[in-house]
Amino acid sequence: MSPERYVQRRQELARAAARLAEAAALPPSAIVRDALIQRFEFTFELAWKTLKLYLEQQGHELGGPRPVLKKAFVDGLIPTQEEADIWLRMLEDRNQTSHTYLEPLAERIGAAIIQEYSPLLSVLSERLQSRPWE
Repeated sequence: MSPERYVQRRQELARAAARLAEAAALPPSAIVRDALIQRFEFTFELAWKTLKLYLEQQGHELGGPRPVLKKAFVDGLIPTQEEADIWLRMLEDRNQTSHTYLEPLAERIGAAIIQEYSPLLSVLSERLQSRPWE
């Protein structure tokens, strides 16, 4: 992978995280919640795939999102166990939203996006902005 692709992916992640935060700040409604969940899904995908690019450049062979998140924790991109636990919950919730739609599930995940996931996605985007391609 080229350094240009990594820079592009970081920029895409920054834009997606900003759009997610924008949706999280809107007054609550069913339509806003549904849009929030959709933005969360693609922001999460960009986040773990950007992490994967960075970690592979560091010499790590990684598969899907779970091993990427675990390696990001070991390497300090996810700095605390508490944050790592939230990232794993985020992965589980992303998997649930993409395969089924139940109202109580959507409400719970929508609240988690606003309270925990959107802020962490923004923080990760900022962390990656300061990590150059080496």
